[in-house]
Order: sequence, then structure tokens, then C-alpha cells
Amino acid sequence: MTGGMKQLRGRSLGTRLSEPEYAQCEKAAVRREQTLSEWCRGVLEAATDRAPAPEAVAMLAEILALRKIMINLIYGEKAGEPLDEGRMRELIEAADAEKSAKAIERLRGVSGNGNES
Repeated sequence: MTGGMKQLRGRSLGTRLSEPEYAQCEKAAVRREQTLSEWCRGVLEAATDRAPAPEAVAMLAEILALRKIMINLIYGEKAGEPLDEGRMRELIEAADAEKSAKAIERLRGVSGNGNES
């Protein structure tokens, strides 16, 4: 709401909940001193804003890939594993294969419910 005037809303969105789910939502709304509709609207609005920026995904993906490569290099050296071109390519390919998914997972964990792993 802006300027003290209520925003008119002409669209609705519905869902079915179990009794325990409904009670959980009601309790959350009461804790925030909101109506159930206000609380639901706020949760939905927050959920739509969770998509991480592509630049953030790209930067974090590269950092995570580098981190994985460095950890494997250090542990490999300590274990006496030889490092040749083939092994280095394996490390890079393994890091590249999962870097974007890991970055998105981490960014959603940070901006979502705080359960970052």
C-alpha cells in the first residue's frame, strides 16, 4: 500500500490445505499481526522475488568451481596423487559439471528460508 490508500485487487489465487497446514498458516499470520490473506500475499510476493540474478549465479558458480578444484588439488597432493594434464582436465570437468546448479542452490538457500547448507 502506498500513500495510505488501499490497493484494489481484482484477481484471486486459491489452494487447498490440510487442517494442520491451515493452522500453521494462521499461527504465522497472528504472530505477524496480519490477516491470513495479508500473510499469504506477503509470502507469495517474497517467493516470486527469490530468483537469483544471473550475474550472481555466474560469479558464484566460478568461485565454487575454483574452490572444488583447489580442494581436490590440495588433497591430491597430500595423498601423493600424481597431477598430470588428464587429471587436471578431470578436476575441471567435474567442477564445471555442477557449478551452476550448486550456485543456484546456495543463492536460493541464502535468500530463501535461511537454511543454507
